[in-house]
Amino acid sequence: MAHRVNIMLDDYVWKVLQKVPRGERSKVINEALLSALSVQRGKEACKRMDALAKRLPVVSMDEIVNWIRRDRRRVRALL
Repeated sequence: MAHRVNIMLDDYVWKVLQKVPRGERSKVINEALLSALSVQRGKEACKRMDALAKRLPVVSMDEIVNWIRRDRRRVRALL
């Protein structure tokens, strides 16, 4: 379902958009918005992960290696 919206564009953006054929403008705007929103969601996710990392205890490299090895053994046992 499509939705009609009114938006304000800077003069420069409007001039560039006018170079896009009329039947393709909505597609170009949709793709640009999806791309920008994807970047924004990624940045927000990074901020949440950074905040989480500050609350979690520090883990040694040996402990991480042991977790990975234990997990690999568990997966092999399932196969």
